[in-house]
Amino acid sequence: MKKIFILIFCTIFLFCCKSQHKIGKKEVEKILDRTISVFNEKRGAIGDKDFLILSSVKIRDTAFYKNGKYGIGITVMSSKLTQGLKYKQLYSYKGHKVVLQDSLNVFKPLLTSIAYIDVNKSNLKELNYDPFNATLIFDKNWKILYVFPEDYKNYYGED
Repeated sequence: MKKIFILIFCTIFLFCCKSQHKIGKKEVEKILDRTISVFNEKRGAIGDKDFLILSSVKIRDTAFYKNGKYGIGITVMSSKLTQGLKYKQLYSYKGHKVVLQDSLNVFKPLLTSIAYIDVNKSNLKELNYDPFNATLIFDKNWKILYVFPEDYKNYYGED
């Protein structure tokens, strides 16, 4: 009985692991590079006082994101206008400082760890600031379903 239980458990475990797809390193790098180029086009080059916040999550709101399984967010923030951001480790991507909130571990292979620097440089309370942000929602096979803001959709089309 114990052997049957272990066999069933192993089969289910292997099936679950095999059915989970993961986005490739090259695809993530392409998305990240395109987002940086969109920022450069829309707002100018990323400066020394700017940093990236990279996040990835499993989607739980399937009503709003129909067929959405995974989401990534890429935000460019200015240290001069940032206050109260909590993080333990700072990373670098092609010379840009990165704060990582990567629960799916899609960005981490592209990053190198760097010494901690406090990016919270704003002394102003209740500052109204609109950072640059791009959000992409993917299906279970990591095909892009939604891009926010919607007018950025053409930057992430198929090559």
